[in-house]
Order: sequence, then structure tokens, then C-alpha cells
Amino acid sequence: MEALHLFTGVVIIIIILKLTHTILWVPWKIQRHFRNQGIVGPTYHPIVGNTAEIRRMYVEAQSKPMKTGTDDPILNHNITHRVMPFYNKWSAQYGKTFLYWFGPKPMLALADPQMIKEVLMNTSGSFKKLKYNPLAKMLFGEGLVGLEGDQWAFHRRIANQAFNMERVKSWIPEIVASTESTLNKWEETRESQDELELELHQELHSLSADIISRIAFGSSYKEGKRIFELQEKQMHLVSIALRSIYIPGFRFLPTMRNKERWRLDKETRDSIKLLILKNSEAVKKQNNLLSLLMSTTEYENGKERRLNINEVIEECKTFYFAGKETTANLLTWALILLSSHQEWQTRAREEVVRVCGVDGLPTPDKINHFKLMFIMMSIFGGTMLTTSTL
Repeated sequence: MEALHLFTGVVIIIIILKLTHTILWVPWKIQRHFRNQGIVGPTYHPIVGNTAEIRRMYVEAQSKPMKTGTDDPILNHNITHRVMPFYNKWSAQYGKTFLYWFGPKPMLALADPQMIKEVLMNTSGSFKKLKYNPLAKMLFGEGLVGLEGDQWAFHRRIANQAFNMERVKSWIPEIVASTESTLNKWEETRESQDELELELHQELHSLSADIISRIAFGSSYKEGKRIFELQEKQMHLVSIALRSIYIPGFRFLPTMRNKERWRLDKETRDSIKLLILKNSEAVKKQNNLLSLLMSTTEYENGKERRLNINEVIEECKTFYFAGKETTANLLTWALILLSSHQEWQTRAREEVVRVCGVDGLPTPDKINHFKLMFIMMSIFGGTMLTTSTL
């Protein structure tokens, strides 16, 4: 019995020492290291770090109306204080480069272009991808975005083959057909009403969802609609998880939110698998994304290699989420800017008429003739990634 008590005491002491080392000594050492280089930040709090402050700032920022700082009550490029309130406050307080804590994990915020270039261009393996919160994997999947090493290289080569420019151009008729269908629907709505009012952002989400469904599965938006609904619900749960400290093993507990995450993930995977199986025969004869992911092979040491069905599902989850959100948001922002700068809207329309004709439609051979449109879309994309405070 005494031996058992002694053993238990030793185990407890080791655990205490380990925790002390992890949540006190290591953070203190890291803070001191960066402070000696002139890099400071908000004070570290044991276990929770700065997560409580970050959550509080998000709640406070989203509870207030946007301050435009301009004569236009809608258009405002200064959005950092709302979408990244912790960065907005701490960069002003501690400088563009500062250290903060997500739980006991140190996070270094960088804004110097040369330092960012060093991180992005370094191939030595010193800088690795930030590991997902395990609860976020259900949304992003275990596809190209989250892979590393040989697995990443293999998936990247397949993605490169699937997304080469000639194949992307071959999808233009599908994109045009989906867009034309949406415009016709708007026109019919306008004719039946004295005034046309649309929730444009939601309409563009539906449009991008329809295009991705056509490109990915050769199906209409109706067949893929349920997948997008599931992904949007999962996104809400993931956004909550990303602002909280993940406790190891927590994802296995049957909490209400975890049960909902499991249900959404299972239904998403089952829905994608059903679409794959439903289109499996037709896929072999088509040029859509699914057929390319399933048929593209690589020979390594004389052996054929291809994505298995689970890997295809994971890549589809990534394309569904990343493609729909980014495209719809960019289109919304582009139309807002065009409505605010109508002289550019006029120039863009003149270029479209010049290239396609009054009643013509864009075709693959005409794409390279849209000079002004490409410049404008590059600018619109840039304004989404930068703000006046960065």
C-alpha cells in the first residue's frame, strides 16, 4: 500500500512539473526571447493565453454598427476593427509585429513584407502549416489545404492536372449557362414587380454554388444544394470552435455541439458519396472536376496511383467550401465597387460589348481579350485582402 501511495505521489509530482513547464516556464521563456528582440504583446495568462480577450473583442466589435469614416454610409474599406478586432487593437498598441497567445500556443503577427516573403518562400521546412483545430477538419476536410509532405505533393500534382488552363477554359460554357440562368431569373422577377429588390449577396452565393455543382459533378445546384446547406451549418459551429481553446479529447465527448458536428459531417460525406456513385458512369465520359480527380493517375516506381474515394470526398469538401464562399464574396464586393464608381462600370460594359457583341456570350477564345476586366478583378480581389489599417 505504501509503495502504491509512493508511486501515485511520484506520478502527481511529474504531472505537476510537466504542466508547470508547459503552461508557465515555456511561455515565459518565449516571451523573454521576443522581448529581448523588441517584440512585445498582450500579457500571457496561464492556460487560456489571450483567448478570453479575443472573444470579448469579437463580441464587442460585432455588437456595434460599422463606422464608415466616409461620406458613403455603405462603402468602407476600413474593416479590420470588425473582422480582426484583436489585430486592430494590438497592432496599434504594440506595433505591426507583436506576440500574442492562443491558449499556451504563441502566435507571432507579421506585417513586414520581407518577413512575410521569407515565411512564404522558405522551402527548408522551418515554417509549417498551422495545424487545424480538430473540430475544423469536419469543415475543411483533409484535402490539399491541410496536407503536408509527400501526401501534399501527390494531391497537388493531381490538382494541377485537373486545374490546368485548357481544362478550366473548357468549363466556361457551364459557367456562362449558370450565369445566364440567374440573370434570366432576375429579369423575370423584375417584370413581375414594380421594383426589383434582391438580397444580392445570397443570390451570388446561389450562383457560385450552382457553378461549382455543375463543374464538380455535372449536376445542377439543386442536386448539390443540400451539401452547401450542411457546410454552412458546419461553418457556424467551426467559427465558434476556432475562437475557443481546444481541449485534447474534447471532440470525442457527446456534447450537443459535437453531436451536431458529427451529424453534419456524416451527412455531408454521404451526400457527396451519393453524388459520386450516382454520376460514376457518366463521370468517365465528362470533363468535370470529379471525373478528373477520379481518373487522374500518377506512376511511381512502376505503380499506378490515384485518389481513393475518401480522398476525393475530402477534396470535394474543400472545393465546395472554399470555392463558394470566396467567389460569392468577391462578386458581391466587385458589384458594390462598380456601383460606387459607375465610370468604371461603363468602361467595363463597353469592353464586354466590344469583345462579345451586343447579344453575344463569353467563350473560351474571347477570354484573353478582356484586358480591363482582368485588371479590375485583380484590384477587387486585392481590396478584399488589404485594408487601410494594415
